[in-house]
Amino acid sequence: MSVHLIKTAWGLVGTGNRYATLFDFVESARDEQYVGVEFPVFYMDLEDGGAAGVAGPLREHIESLGLDYIALIATRTEHWGDHDAHLASFREQCELAASMGAQRAAVHAGADSFDENRARLFLEDCRRIALDLGVQPCFETHRGRILFNPFICARMLEQIPDLELTSDLSHWLLVVDRIPNDIMGLFDHASERSRHLHARIGHEKSPQVTEPADPFWEQHVSLYRRWWQISVDAAQAAGSVLSISPEFGPPPYMHAEPFTQKPSGDIVAANNWMRDQLRDWFKEETTT
Repeated sequence: MSVHLIKTAWGLVGTGNRYATLFDFVESARDEQYVGVEFPVFYMDLEDGGAAGVAGPLREHIESLGLDYIALIATRTEHWGDHDAHLASFREQCELAASMGAQRAAVHAGADSFDENRARLFLEDCRRIALDLGVQPCFETHRGRILFNPFICARMLEQIPDLELTSDLSHWLLVVDRIPNDIMGLFDHASERSRHLHARIGHEKSPQVTEPADPFWEQHVSLYRRWWQISVDAAQAAGSVLSISPEFGPPPYMHAEPFTQKPSGDIVAANNWMRDQLRDWFKEETTT
Protein backbone atom coordinates (compact mmCIF):
# COMPACT_ATOMS: atom_id res chain seq x y z
CA MET A 1 0.00 0.00 0.00
CA SER A 2 1.09 3.56 -0.58
CA VAL A 3 -0.12 7.02 0.30
CA HIS A 4 -0.57 9.27 -2.72
CA LEU A 5 -0.39 13.01 -2.08
CA ILE A 6 -2.67 14.97 -4.40
CA LYS A 7 -2.63 18.70 -5.11
CA THR A 8 -5.96 20.52 -4.99
CA ALA A 9 -6.83 23.35 -7.37
CA TRP A 10 -9.26 24.94 -4.89
CA GLY A 11 -8.70 28.68 -4.79
CA LEU A 12 -5.65 28.50 -7.04
CA VAL A 13 -6.87 28.57 -10.66
CA GLY A 14 -8.43 31.32 -12.75
CA THR A 15 -8.33 35.07 -13.17
CA GLY A 16 -6.52 36.74 -10.29
CA ASN A 17 -5.34 33.46 -8.79
CA ARG A 18 -1.96 31.77 -8.67
CA TYR A 19 -2.41 29.78 -11.88
CA ALA A 20 -4.15 31.18 -14.94
CA THR A 21 -5.25 27.78 -16.27
CA LEU A 22 -5.65 24.17 -15.20
CA PHE A 23 -2.73 23.33 -17.48
CA ASP A 24 -0.44 25.62 -15.44
CA PHE A 25 -1.78 24.14 -12.21
CA VAL A 26 -1.11 20.58 -13.36
CA GLU A 27 2.51 21.43 -14.20
CA SER A 28 3.00 22.88 -10.73
CA ALA A 29 1.84 19.60 -9.15
CA ARG A 30 4.46 17.70 -11.12
CA ASP A 31 7.16 20.20 -10.11
CA GLU A 32 6.18 19.86 -6.43
CA GLN A 33 6.34 16.04 -6.58
CA TYR A 34 2.67 15.35 -6.04
CA VAL A 35 1.38 12.05 -7.38
CA GLY A 36 -1.77 13.61 -8.81
CA VAL A 37 -4.17 16.52 -9.02
CA GLU A 38 -7.70 17.11 -7.79
CA PHE A 39 -10.14 19.62 -9.20
CA PRO A 40 -13.91 19.82 -9.66
CA VAL A 41 -15.17 18.56 -12.98
CA PHE A 42 -16.96 21.88 -13.53
CA TYR A 43 -13.64 23.78 -13.43
CA MET A 44 -13.14 22.69 -17.05
CA ASP A 45 -16.14 24.80 -18.04
CA LEU A 46 -14.17 27.87 -16.94
CA GLU A 47 -11.31 27.20 -19.37
CA ASP A 48 -11.20 28.64 -22.89
CA GLY A 49 -13.25 26.29 -25.03
CA GLY A 50 -15.15 24.88 -22.08
CA ALA A 51 -15.17 21.25 -21.00
CA ALA A 52 -15.86 19.97 -24.51
CA GLY A 53 -12.77 21.69 -25.87
CA VAL A 54 -10.38 21.20 -23.00
CA ALA A 55 -11.09 17.71 -21.62
CA GLY A 56 -9.07 15.79 -24.21
CA PRO A 57 -5.96 18.01 -24.21
CA LEU A 58 -6.05 18.31 -20.41
CA ARG A 59 -6.23 14.54 -19.95
CA GLU A 60 -3.27 14.15 -22.31
CA HIS A 61 -1.35 16.80 -20.36
CA ILE A 62 -2.03 15.12 -16.99
CA GLU A 63 -1.05 11.70 -18.32
CA SER A 64 2.06 13.01 -20.09
CA LEU A 65 3.34 14.22 -16.71
CA GLY A 66 2.65 10.85 -15.10
CA LEU A 67 0.00 12.23 -12.74
CA ASP A 68 -3.29 10.79 -11.48
CA TYR A 69 -6.53 12.72 -11.65
CA ILE A 70 -8.92 12.67 -8.70
CA ALA A 71 -12.21 14.16 -9.87
CA LEU A 72 -14.30 16.21 -7.49
CA ILE A 73 -17.96 15.70 -8.33
CA ALA A 74 -20.29 18.27 -6.74
CA THR A 75 -23.95 18.08 -7.70
CA ARG A 76 -25.90 21.31 -7.94
CA THR A 77 -29.65 21.52 -8.47
CA GLU A 78 -32.33 24.20 -8.68
CA HIS A 79 -34.13 22.63 -5.72
CA TRP A 80 -31.71 21.25 -3.13
CA GLY A 81 -33.86 18.28 -2.16
CA ASP A 82 -34.53 17.12 -5.75
CA HIS A 83 -33.31 13.50 -5.76
CA ASP A 84 -33.62 12.99 -9.53
CA ALA A 85 -31.82 16.21 -10.37
CA HIS A 86 -28.93 15.32 -8.04
CA LEU A 87 -28.66 11.90 -9.65
CA ALA A 88 -28.70 13.35 -13.17
CA SER A 89 -26.01 15.87 -12.21
CA PHE A 90 -23.91 13.09 -10.70
CA ARG A 91 -24.21 10.93 -13.82
CA GLU A 92 -23.24 13.80 -16.14
CA GLN A 93 -20.18 14.74 -14.08
CA CYS A 94 -19.12 11.13 -13.53
CA GLU A 95 -19.20 10.46 -17.26
CA LEU A 96 -16.96 13.46 -17.83
CA ALA A 97 -14.64 12.37 -15.01
CA ALA A 98 -14.34 8.91 -16.60
CA SER A 99 -13.55 10.47 -19.98
CA MET A 100 -10.74 12.34 -18.20
CA GLY A 101 -9.25 9.05 -16.99
CA ALA A 102 -10.25 9.54 -13.35
CA GLN A 103 -10.24 6.24 -11.47
CA ARG A 104 -11.34 7.81 -8.18
CA ALA A 105 -13.70 10.66 -7.30
CA ALA A 106 -14.35 12.70 -4.19
CA VAL A 107 -18.12 13.05 -4.24
CA HIS A 108 -20.32 15.86 -2.92
CA ALA A 109 -23.71 14.56 -3.97
CA GLY A 110 -27.23 14.43 -2.64
CA ALA A 111 -28.80 16.53 0.08
CA ASP A 112 -28.88 16.56 3.86
CA SER A 113 -32.69 16.77 3.59
CA PHE A 114 -33.08 13.29 2.05
CA ASP A 115 -34.85 10.85 4.34
CA GLU A 116 -32.83 7.80 5.28
CA ASN A 117 -34.34 5.43 2.74
CA ARG A 118 -33.91 7.91 -0.10
CA ALA A 119 -30.36 8.61 1.02
CA ARG A 120 -29.46 4.92 0.93
CA LEU A 121 -31.00 4.40 -2.51
CA PHE A 122 -29.28 7.51 -3.84
CA LEU A 123 -25.84 6.40 -2.62
CA GLU A 124 -26.38 2.93 -4.06
CA ASP A 125 -27.44 4.38 -7.43
CA CYS A 126 -24.40 6.69 -7.51
CA ARG A 127 -22.07 3.80 -6.69
CA ARG A 128 -23.58 1.70 -9.48
CA ILE A 129 -23.23 4.50 -12.03
CA ALA A 130 -19.64 5.26 -11.05
CA LEU A 131 -18.41 1.69 -10.87
CA ASP A 132 -19.95 0.92 -14.28
CA LEU A 133 -17.84 3.80 -15.62
CA GLY A 134 -14.67 2.55 -13.91
CA VAL A 135 -14.62 5.31 -11.27
CA GLN A 136 -14.29 4.57 -7.54
CA PRO A 137 -16.71 6.96 -5.75
CA CYS A 138 -15.67 8.15 -2.29
CA PHE A 139 -18.52 10.08 -0.67
CA GLU A 140 -17.49 13.04 1.44
CA THR A 141 -18.42 13.77 5.05
CA HIS A 142 -19.44 17.27 3.98
CA ARG A 143 -21.99 19.66 5.43
CA GLY A 144 -25.13 20.02 3.36
CA ARG A 145 -24.77 16.48 2.01
CA ILE A 146 -26.11 13.07 3.03
CA LEU A 147 -23.13 12.22 5.25
CA PHE A 148 -22.98 15.59 7.00
CA ASN A 149 -22.96 14.13 10.51
CA PRO A 150 -21.45 11.01 12.10
CA PHE A 151 -24.80 9.48 13.08
CA ILE A 152 -26.37 9.25 9.62
CA CYS A 153 -23.01 8.24 8.19
CA ALA A 154 -22.72 5.32 10.63
CA ARG A 155 -26.14 4.07 9.54
CA MET A 156 -25.26 4.38 5.85
CA LEU A 157 -21.98 2.51 6.39
CA GLU A 158 -23.90 -0.29 8.08
CA GLN A 159 -26.55 -0.49 5.37
CA ILE A 160 -24.10 -0.24 2.44
CA PRO A 161 -21.14 -2.50 3.34
CA ASP A 162 -19.05 -1.42 0.32
CA LEU A 163 -19.58 2.32 0.80
CA GLU A 164 -16.26 4.21 0.76
CA LEU A 165 -15.69 7.72 2.01
CA THR A 166 -13.77 10.89 1.41
CA SER A 167 -12.92 11.92 4.95
CA ASP A 168 -13.08 15.61 5.78
CA LEU A 169 -13.76 15.49 9.49
CA SER A 170 -13.42 19.26 9.86
CA HIS A 171 -17.10 19.34 8.84
CA TRP A 172 -18.16 16.89 11.53
CA LEU A 173 -16.17 18.66 14.23
CA LEU A 174 -18.10 21.82 13.37
CA VAL A 175 -21.47 20.00 13.22
CA VAL A 176 -21.11 18.26 16.60
CA ASP A 177 -19.57 21.43 18.10
CA ARG A 178 -17.20 19.63 20.45
CA ILE A 179 -14.12 17.48 20.71
CA PRO A 180 -15.99 14.20 20.12
CA ASN A 181 -14.62 12.12 22.98
CA ASP A 182 -18.07 10.63 23.62
CA ILE A 183 -18.56 9.52 19.99
CA MET A 184 -14.95 8.95 18.95
CA GLY A 185 -15.84 5.48 17.70
CA LEU A 186 -18.04 6.99 14.97
CA PHE A 187 -15.18 9.19 13.76
CA ASP A 188 -12.78 6.27 13.91
CA HIS A 189 -15.08 3.97 11.93
CA ALA A 190 -15.55 6.60 9.21
CA SER A 191 -11.77 6.95 9.06
CA GLU A 192 -11.45 3.20 8.55
CA ARG A 193 -13.85 3.34 5.60
CA SER A 194 -12.12 6.30 3.91
CA ARG A 195 -9.97 5.92 0.81
CA HIS A 196 -9.50 9.62 0.10
CA LEU A 197 -8.77 12.38 2.60
CA HIS A 198 -9.15 16.13 2.48
CA ALA A 199 -6.43 17.13 4.91
CA ARG A 200 -7.52 20.32 6.60
CA ILE A 201 -7.49 21.26 10.27
CA GLY A 202 -10.78 22.61 11.52
CA HIS A 203 -12.20 23.18 14.97
CA GLU A 204 -15.52 23.27 16.78
CA LYS A 205 -16.51 26.70 15.44
CA SER A 206 -15.01 26.69 11.94
CA PRO A 207 -14.02 24.15 9.27
CA GLN A 208 -10.58 25.73 8.90
CA VAL A 209 -7.95 27.24 11.15
CA THR A 210 -6.04 30.17 9.68
CA GLU A 211 -2.55 28.94 10.48
CA PRO A 212 -2.22 25.22 11.20
CA ALA A 213 1.42 25.64 12.28
CA ASP A 214 0.34 27.85 15.19
CA PRO A 215 1.08 25.91 18.43
CA PHE A 216 -2.36 26.96 19.66
CA TRP A 217 -3.84 24.24 17.41
CA GLU A 218 -1.50 21.41 18.44
CA GLN A 219 -4.30 19.44 20.14
CA HIS A 220 -6.43 19.61 17.01
CA VAL A 221 -3.53 18.70 14.70
CA SER A 222 -2.87 15.65 16.87
CA LEU A 223 -6.54 14.67 16.68
CA TYR A 224 -6.61 14.79 12.88
CA ARG A 225 -3.31 12.97 12.66
CA ARG A 226 -4.84 10.19 14.76
CA TRP A 227 -7.83 9.88 12.40
CA TRP A 228 -5.64 9.96 9.32
CA GLN A 229 -3.37 7.26 10.75
CA ILE A 230 -6.46 5.06 11.13
CA SER A 231 -7.20 5.64 7.42
CA VAL A 232 -3.61 4.80 6.45
CA ASP A 233 -3.67 1.60 8.50
CA ALA A 234 -7.07 0.53 7.15
CA ALA A 235 -6.06 1.11 3.54
CA GLN A 236 -2.84 -0.78 4.11
CA ALA A 237 -4.75 -3.72 5.60
CA ALA A 238 -7.05 -3.72 2.57
CA GLY A 239 -4.17 -3.52 0.09
CA SER A 240 -5.54 -0.22 -1.20
CA VAL A 241 -4.07 3.16 -2.06
CA LEU A 242 -5.01 6.07 0.20
CA SER A 243 -5.03 9.41 -1.60
CA ILE A 244 -4.70 12.62 0.44
CA SER A 245 -5.23 16.21 -0.70
CA PRO A 246 -4.01 18.99 1.60
CA GLU A 247 -7.06 21.23 1.33
CA PHE A 248 -6.96 24.62 2.99
CA GLY A 249 -9.21 26.91 0.99
CA PRO A 250 -9.82 30.59 0.23
CA PRO A 251 -12.39 32.88 1.90
CA PRO A 252 -14.93 32.29 3.31
CA TYR A 253 -13.14 29.16 4.60
CA MET A 254 -10.08 31.31 5.19
CA HIS A 255 -10.95 34.10 7.60
CA ALA A 256 -10.81 37.56 6.05
CA GLU A 257 -10.40 41.08 7.35
CA PRO A 258 -13.62 43.07 7.72
CA PHE A 259 -14.46 45.53 4.92
CA THR A 260 -11.39 44.72 2.78
CA GLN A 261 -11.98 40.94 2.69
CA LYS A 262 -8.23 40.48 2.57
CA PRO A 263 -7.42 36.88 3.55
CA SER A 264 -5.95 36.61 7.02
CA GLY A 265 -3.71 33.73 5.96
CA ASP A 266 -2.01 32.16 2.95
CA ILE A 267 -3.60 28.98 1.58
CA VAL A 268 -0.46 28.09 -0.38
CA ALA A 269 1.66 28.25 2.76
CA ALA A 270 -0.95 26.32 4.77
CA ASN A 271 -1.22 23.57 2.17
CA ASN A 272 2.55 23.34 1.79
CA TRP A 273 2.87 22.98 5.57
CA MET A 274 0.16 20.31 5.56
CA ARG A 275 1.84 18.47 2.67
CA ASP A 276 5.19 18.47 4.45
CA GLN A 277 3.62 17.20 7.67
CA LEU A 278 1.92 14.36 5.81
CA ARG A 279 5.17 13.40 4.12
CA ASP A 280 6.89 13.32 7.49
CA TRP A 281 4.14 11.44 9.35
CA PHE A 282 3.62 8.83 6.64
CA LYS A 283 7.07 8.75 5.06
CA GLU A 284 7.19 4.96 5.07
CA GLU A 285 4.06 4.75 2.93
CA THR A 286 4.21 7.90 0.78
CA THR A 287 4.82 7.58 -2.96
CA THR A 288 6.66 10.46 -4.66
